[in-house]
Amino acid sequence: MKRNVRVAVAALIGVIALAACGSSGSSKSSGNKEADTTSTTAAPATSSTSAPGAKDTLQLVDTSLGKVIAGADGKVLYLYTPDGTAEVSTVPAAVLQAWPPVVVKAAPTVAAGLDQSKVSTGTQPSGAKWVRYNGHLLYGFTGDASPGDINGNGISGVWHAVNASGDAIMS
Repeated sequence: MKRNVRVAVAALIGVIALAACGSSGSSKSSGNKEADTTSTTAAPATSSTSAPGAKDTLQLVDTSLGKVIAGADGKVLYLYTPDGTAEVSTVPAAVLQAWPPVVVKAAPTVAAGLDQSKVSTGTQPSGAKWVRYNGHLLYGFTGDASPGDINGNGISGVWHAVNASGDAIMS
């Protein structure tokens, strides 16, 4: 039994040592999930730039609507007009299956072309930190298969892609 415990501890130490070596950030996935969409949360830090090798939480992508805000994965993000600029979402829980929010563990960061001073988080009743830009909570759309898809824009007249100024794109 003691031998099995020692083998398990040695294996765990080896995994931790390999993880500590990490990648140089040159691979497609840096393994840094701090700014990626996630369901776990922590209080945001005050840093205005992302860590080396980390993906920015928000970026601009080209679409048929022009440049719009997208997540770290390049998929377009949307605002829900009934939310207005409230910190707490008004999207019905069942609807969030199709319109998942951008949730972060660390302070959200932005890529070139976006204004870091416009990014913040809204704390939900669950304690989760959802990303906001220009006061608007941001959501993905499961109907967008690829970066640059804008299939969610204008749905029900309440879901809209967001431009670099942080305004809804009405089409």
